[in-house]
Amino acid sequence: MIPTVREVLALPVLAAGEPRVAGGHRHLDRPVRWVHVSESTDLTHLLEGGELVMSTGLPLAGDAEGASRYLRMLGERRVAGLVVELGTHLTAPPDHLGAWADEAGLPVVVLGAEIRFVEVTEQVHRLIVADQYEEVEFARTTHEVFTSLNIARASTEDIVTRASQILGAPLVLEDLGRRVLAFCAAGTPTARLLDRWAERSRRHDAQSGAAPDPAAAWSSVRLGVGADRWGRLVLPVDGSGADGSETDGSEARAGLVGSGTRTGARDASRVRMVLERTAQSLQLHRMIQQERDALVVHALGGLLDDLLSGRVADDAEAVARAGALGLAASARYVPLVIRTPAPGRPASAGAQGQGELAQGERDRRLLEATRQAVAAAGHTALVSIRRKGAVSVVMSCPDPAGADAALGEVCGGLRERLRVHDGTDAWVAGTAPASPSLVAAARGLAEADHVAEVGLTMPEAARLYRSADVRLRGLVALLRDDHRVQAFAETELGRLLDHEARTGEDLLTLLRTYLECGGSKTATARRTGLSRPTLYARLRTVERVLGTSLTSPESRTSLHTALMVVDAR
Repeated sequence: MIPTVREVLALPVLAAGEPRVAGGHRHLDRPVRWVHVSESTDLTHLLEGGELVMSTGLPLAGDAEGASRYLRMLGERRVAGLVVELGTHLTAPPDHLGAWADEAGLPVVVLGAEIRFVEVTEQVHRLIVADQYEEVEFARTTHEVFTSLNIARASTEDIVTRASQILGAPLVLEDLGRRVLAFCAAGTPTARLLDRWAERSRRHDAQSGAAPDPAAAWSSVRLGVGADRWGRLVLPVDGSGADGSETDGSEARAGLVGSGTRTGARDASRVRMVLERTAQSLQLHRMIQQERDALVVHALGGLLDDLLSGRVADDAEAVARAGALGLAASARYVPLVIRTPAPGRPASAGAQGQGELAQGERDRRLLEATRQAVAAAGHTALVSIRRKGAVSVVMSCPDPAGADAALGEVCGGLRERLRVHDGTDAWVAGTAPASPSLVAAARGLAEADHVAEVGLTMPEAARLYRSADVRLRGLVALLRDDHRVQAFAETELGRLLDHEARTGEDLLTLLRTYLECGGSKTATARRTGLSRPTLYARLRTVERVLGTSLTSPESRTSLHTALMVVDAR
C-alpha cells in the first residue's frame, strides 16, 4: 500500500535520524507519492503534489520571511511533507517553524541526527512501486473474475454475490422503483440490510441529490444508458464504513470497505472499479437474456403461425414441437388473447416514430407480464406477440374441468403485474373454448382475438370475455369499418351528436342509460338521479332531436345498435 508521512517516519532509516514533528501534525496521514531531495528555494515547476521533500535546511537558513514563503510554496504545491536534517546549514530549527508549518498545512519534520537520504529514497520508492504492483494485480484479478463469470453465463445473483465477496461488504441490485432484484448480505442480517430499503436508498443516493450529507452517500453505479436505464448497483456503506441503517454499523469488514482514512482514496478507486465491472457483467447478462428471450419468442411465434396457417395440421407433430419449446402435454389447451387499446394518432412523422418505439416497448412488457402470470399460475404456454397491442397464448390445462379457474388465475396475476409494474388497467382478455387438440386450440385464437377486440369496446369492467359475452356487439365490431354500417350509425345518431356539439348538452349518455335500462323510465331515473319531470323533459328533447319515438322497441334496438357502432369505432 502507498505509504503515508507517518509510516515513512517509522522506517528504520528515518527513525535513526531522531525525527521530531515541528508542525502540521494533522496532515501526517498524507500519502507519499514520491521522494524529492532538493535545496532550492523555488520548486514551483518541479513539484506535482504528493512528494516528500528532503533538505539539509538551506531554504530555511535565510531570513524569516523567506523561510515562511518557502513553506507556503510547498503547501500550495500540495506536497506530502518536508524533512529537514540539522547540522549542515542549520544547527537548530527557526523559532516559528511550527507555526509556519501549521499555517501552510504542511507536515514539517526535523532530524536531529544525520542519515543517508539515498537510503530513504530507495526504501520509500520500493514501497510505492510495490503498491502500484498491488494495484495492477488487483485490477488483473478483478478482470479475470468477471471475465470468468461472463464466460460461464453466471446468473444475476452469482454476479452480485461474487462482487460482494471481493468488496467484503453487502451489495444490492435495485430497479428504478428501488425494488431489490438481487443482493448479497455479506454477513449483515438480511432483515437489517433490506429494512425500509426504498426509503434508505433514496436518502443515501448522492446522484439524486437526496443525501443530506455527501459523506453519508452510498457508492453506486447506474445500469443501462439514457432512456434504457433499468437499475442501480448499490454498496450500502458510507465513507465511514457504516451501512446506513439505524444502528452504528460497527461490524468488521473483511474487504475494501471501512478500512480507515489512510487508504480511503485507494479503496474508493478499487470499489469504483469493482462496481463498474459488476455493472458491465450485469448489463451483458441482461442483453444475453433478452436475446435468448427474443429467440424463444420468435420460435413460439413461428409455431403459432404454422398452426394457424395449416402448415402443421397433425396434432402429434404440433405437441412434439410445442413440447420442445416448453409446453407441457396436457388434457386441454386453452386459447387466450390479451389486447390493449391502440394509442392516439401521432401529430407528426417524428412523433409517429417515437410512438412505434413506445408501442413496441409496451408490447414487450405485456408479453413479459403474460409469461410471468402463466408461470406463476403453475401452467406452461405458447406466448407470442401476434400484432401490435395483442399477445396470443395457448395454455396447457391438465384438469379438463379447470379451464375457467386457470384463466382466472392467469388474468388475476396479469392484473396485478400490469397495475403494480406499469400502472395500467387498460387491457382485456378474450378466450375461446378449450380443446384436447393443440391444433384446434391454436385455431381458436382467431375467435379469442375477436372477442378481446370487442371487449375493448364493452362498457362493463370485466377483464375476461367469451363469445357469449359479446354477441351482437361482436358482430358490430366485425362490421364497424363497413361504410354502410357507418352510414347507418350516422343516420340514427348524427343529429343528436350534432346537437351535443352545438349546445354541450350531454344527451347521448342519457340515451345510453335509458336504452341499457330497457326503456324503463323508473330505472333510468334511479340510475341518473334525475327527478321524473326533468327526465321526461330531457327524453322528449332526445325524441325531438332524433325525430323518432323512444317508446317503440324497434326504434330502441336500432338506436342501441348505432351506439354499439359508435363505441366500436
